[in-house]
This record gives sequence, structure tokens and C-alpha cells, in this order.
Amino acid sequence: MPSAYKKNKDSIEVILKCPIDLEPSVAEKIRERLCALLEKKIELRIAVDPSITGAEILIGGTTRIEIDLFKPVENLKQELLTSISQIVAEKPDEVATVVHRKAERLEPKLAPTVEEIELCRILRSLKEEVVTLVTQFPLDSSVINGLKERLSQAAERKIDIVVKVNPRLRTPATLYLGKEKKIDLDILTGFLEDLERKFAHKKIEKAAYLEETGEYLTRIIEKSRPILKVEDVTDRGTVLKVGDGVAFVSGMESVGSQEVVFFEGGIYGIAFNLLKDYVGCLLLGPEERVEIGSAVKRTRQLMVVPVGDALIGRIINALGQPIDGGPPIEVEKLKAIEKIAPGVVRRHPVIEPLHTGIKIIDALVPVGCGQREVIIGDRKIGKTTIAVDTILSQKGSGVLCVYAAIGQKASTIARVVNTLRARGALEYTIIVAALANERPVFRFLVPYTACAIAEEFMERGQHTLVIYDDLTKHAMAYREISALLKRPIGREAYPGDIFYVHSRLLERAARLRDDLGGGSMTAIPIVETQAGDISAYIPTNIISICDGQIFLDTNLFNQGFRPPVDAGLSVSRVGGMAQTPAMKKVSGRLRIDLAQYHEIAQFVKFGAEVDEATLRQLNRGERIRELLKQEQHSPLSLSCEVVILYAVINGYVDEIPIELTRKYETELFKFMETRYPEIMKEIQEKKEMTEELEKLLNDALLRFKEVFMAEVSV
Repeated sequence: MPSAYKKNKDSIEVILKCPIDLEPSVAEKIRERLCALLEKKIELRIAVDPSITGAEILIGGTTRIEIDLFKPVENLKQELLTSISQIVAEKPDEVATVVHRKAERLEPKLAPTVEEIELCRILRSLKEEVVTLVTQFPLDSSVINGLKERLSQAAERKIDIVVKVNPRLRTPATLYLGKEKKIDLDILTGFLEDLERKFAHKKIEKAAYLEETGEYLTRIIEKSRPILKVEDVTDRGTVLKVGDGVAFVSGMESVGSQEVVFFEGGIYGIAFNLLKDYVGCLLLGPEERVEIGSAVKRTRQLMVVPVGDALIGRIINALGQPIDGGPPIEVEKLKAIEKIAPGVVRRHPVIEPLHTGIKIIDALVPVGCGQREVIIGDRKIGKTTIAVDTILSQKGSGVLCVYAAIGQKASTIARVVNTLRARGALEYTIIVAALANERPVFRFLVPYTACAIAEEFMERGQHTLVIYDDLTKHAMAYREISALLKRPIGREAYPGDIFYVHSRLLERAARLRDDLGGGSMTAIPIVETQAGDISAYIPTNIISICDGQIFLDTNLFNQGFRPPVDAGLSVSRVGGMAQTPAMKKVSGRLRIDLAQYHEIAQFVKFGAEVDEATLRQLNRGERIRELLKQEQHSPLSLSCEVVILYAVINGYVDEIPIELTRKYETELFKFMETRYPEIMKEIQEKKEMTEELEKLLNDALLRFKEVFMAEVSV
């Protein structure tokens, strides 16, 4: 129980506000129930307020607990059907006929229950078109209209209700069906059960798939808060203005940033903009259900999403709901999407490589487990392809991948899903998606949801990879949200805190210490540039947050060099620490050789004569550049990368015609796998290049060169 209830006194004074004066026996029963729940002596005082239809328990001057004394439609319906089933005898033949007729007329295509069948039969047998409802206290018009509508549907004709108030009525409500039938409705039982439910701990049940966002969030919040929610007077607010997916709310003085709030219309929102006079909220449901002047309540918690193994292989939205048409996701655990990044003392140095399967990246811009490496470049030049190939390369490595599609077209996401499924990568991948036509709030939440899911696996001790595709669209969604909430703008019309928005997301990528499990979360954000301008606001922000960047050049792409990685502008601040010894040995001279080649190539353009040594260097640079090309969705193993890079660096490809270098590469892989599988296996497993292994590799490359040149000459 909350500490607010357990004061150091012999007794607690509790005020129960209700619409009628309760009988002494009823009040004593409520007092006994409260004593048992609070484990304290209770002094109960009844305050009668005929203007209300619910009930409130007041503790002190500011604490209030709402109890549903009378749920209008649901309680009446349930108690009506239950009572009718007890007083009417069943007639199998007639019941079967009613089932058939009723099943055809029901809007939800579900067979009616036995209680509904009994209710239909009684109402259709009535000669009168008016029934009488006697209650102890006045009811709201919505209660009457809801009951009238249900009775009319059951009778298949219009049924009217006459309401009479009788404070001396022994039961809270009685429904008279004609002159012979009456049903007593014991609402006090519902009140006590609701009171018990609010104080008792709730069991976390398996989540079912709910199409309505409001119902889904209700289930999530109930699961994450299994105890009584104590509400202060300052927890409530009133809607001042609503539109464009946002609502401005007065009150709620104690609400926190990013806190989930509940609107009277049955939908949820996020308190986003906290000002002196009002709070700007993002709506997570249809704004048509939010009316000006309606009430808003705090939930005292951040946005949470389901995490765990049940999500692997699924496609979900920003709230964790499945959108792939599959079965409901069985919730294992709920996790807040916002969390403080691990501190320095909890982190382990980034020393373990994350193999991408792309030769030029693994050799020149290595990525380590726990690193943040941004892929940056213009649109349509292969940024997503590199990210997808990195996911494909993790097959069999034990790395779990999370792909966050932010503001992408449905066709683009479908292509990624089909690629992953066709190559068996969906078995270790989770896709979190928000389409381009969705509200900006969902596009804003997607990367945080993906991060929370990956973070759960990291804390278990597993290596994870998160792709944010892309943070430029995420920044645009945040700019759109800020404009709707009337926030001041800054550079390029982005709010001044856009840097903090991305930094608190990317800083959560880390490699944890071994005593904390040793898990890691590697972040690869994607950023789109305009005409290759990496000095724009968003690119410079994210580059400064990350540990390196892979820059894709449009000119290289147009020249046919793919992936078009610019070796000069691309850098990894982790460097050789994130490379295996074998890769470090064969790629040590690669960057220098490429830089010298580009310098000589620029010089030769002017028609200058070069000596033989320079010509050899130029020829080798051309072959290095040609062999760094790679087809999309064709990641290579570590052993294949080491073998081909060793061959080109050490001159085994110098005599191969430039147009045959790609064929040389393909044939070399087949030759090594069939003739020298022990070399490939040792490189793949030990990840080292010993002197003995290097000697065997040289012999194998000389043998293959003879075979290949003989085939070419023929």
C-alpha cells in the first residue's frame, strides 16, 4: 500500500461521497472492507451529494480515489442478462430459433450468449412498449439512453423507459418488464468489487491484440501499474483546444515531460510541452473523441512497450502492436521507451568487431559492438542497402537486429521485409515501423521504441544491432510536432533541443562491462543529405554524437562504384580496435594505397608521363578499387574478405586484366572453398594470420593464379 495511507495514528478518517444516504448496514460493510484493505482502523463518514452518479473516497485535503459506483451500460447489461437467465426457464427449440435469427442481425458477427437469447425472448413477448426502471437516485441521461438502446435492439422494436426515483428502495435499482417480471440490480456488489479491485494487486495476463489504440494502451498501463493509483487534485486538467493531433490542456500542474495522460474520450496522449498556463499533449488516438472542456488525468508513468523474445520475427508499430497480420504478441515484459544512457563506469571499451560483410567498410571503416556509426549521403545511393546487408551478415553470429523504419513508404518497408525473409534474416530481426502517412507522434516514437527493445536484449548479455532509417525524417517529425505545439524555432526551423532529442537516443548505444552481462547495442543511424552537404544542421549534429561516419558519394555511385563509400570522408573513431587481427593485417596498407592511387590518377589526367614504379602503383590502385566493389545483398564472410584483400594488396592481381578482376574474385572463392577449406576455416574461427597460415595462403594464391591465367589464355 502507498505510504500516504499508513499514517502513525490509531485510525484514519475517510469520507465517502455518494449520491444517496446509505443504510447503516451498508456503510458498515464498506467500512469493514476498507479496514481489511488498508490494514488500519477506519472512521467512515458519509457525505451525500445527489448531483453525482459515482462515488469518491477522500483522504486528507488533496487525495481522492474514484470508485465506479454505477457503470451505466455495462453493469446494467451484465446484471440484466444474469438475472433474466435465472428467472426464465430454457426452451431448447425456441432458443435455437432465436440464436439463428439473432446471429444474422448482430453487427459484430458473433453468436449471442444464452443470456442475450433469454433477454430477446422476454422483450419480444411483452405487449407493452414501455418498461419501468426504479432507482434510489437520479441517473444521467446517457445511462438511460444506453439502456434504452440495448433493450430496443434485443426486442427488435422501440422500447421506452420510464424512470422513477425512490430513495427508500431496498435495492439500488429495479427493472419492471411488464406486470409480472422484475429484475433487481445489486449495484452495491459492483461497488465493493470495484473497490477491492482498485486496492488489490492485479495479475499480469497475456496481452491480446487490440485494434483500438486506446484499449491497447489501457491494457498496457494496467499491466505496468498493478497497484492502487493515488490521484491528487492537481493530477487533473481540462482540454482548452484540440486539433491536428495535439491538445492544449489547462491544469495538471504536477505532470512530467513525456508522461502518458488519459483523456475523457477514452484515448491517451503524451504530455510534451510544459508551459506555465497550459500543457501541450500529443494524441495517440483519434482527436474526434476529445472535446473541448473534457477532463484529462495523469497516469504517472512514461510510455511503455512490450519487449522480449516474442517480438523476434515480427513487424510492430511505435506502440508495440503487431501490424504484420500475425497472431497476438504474448507480453513477457514492459519497458519504458525513455531511459538514461549507461554511465561511463558501466561501459566496456569497444574492442569486439561487428562484421558487416562489406569489404570496404570492414577494411577501412570498421564497426565495433557498442559503437555508433552513421551512414550519411544523398537519397537513392544505397544507404538502406548497406544497413540491410549488415543485418544479413549477422546470420549465425547471435546478434539480434532491430530495424526502425521512420516515415518510410509502405512499399519500401515491404521490400526490406521481403529481402530479410528471403534470406532467412527475419528469424533474428524485429522491425518497428511508422509509415509516412502516420501522425508525427508515431514517427517520433519509433526509434525510441526500437532502442528500448534492443536495450532489453543488451541487458540480458546479448549483442544487438539497431538501424535507424532514417533520423532526418525523425528530425522532420519533431519539427512538425514543435510547430503544432508553437515552440520557438531555431536553425533551419528546427527547435533548439533537436540535438538533445538525438543525443539521448544514440547515447544509449553501449557495450556493458562483463560483470553486467557483457551485452552491447550497436547503433547505425542513417542521415540523408542534400547535394552532399554534410555541413547541414542535422548531419553535423549526428556526426558529432556518433563515433564515426560512412559517407556515400553521389559521383562514385554514378561512376558505378558501389557501395559508393568515400574513403577520404569516411572514418571510424574506434579504428583498428574494432578489427580482427587478420583483417587488421591485410587492410593496414589499403587506405594509403587508395589515397596514393587517387593522387596519381589526378596527376595522370593532365597527360604527364610516369615511371614504371608509378605505373605499377597506378595499376594496383585500379584493381584495388575494382575489387572493393560489391553487389547488393551479397555480404561476404570474414575469411573471404581476408583472402581477396590479401591477394590484391600483395600483388597477386596485378597481372590480371582489369575487366577480369571480378571474375577472378568469384573463381578464387570457389577455389579456396574446394581446394583449401582448412585455410578458410582457420581464418574464420581463429581470426588471426599466423606466419604458417600466411605461407599456406601464399602457396594457394600462386597455385590459383596459374590455374586462372591458364584458363584466361585459352
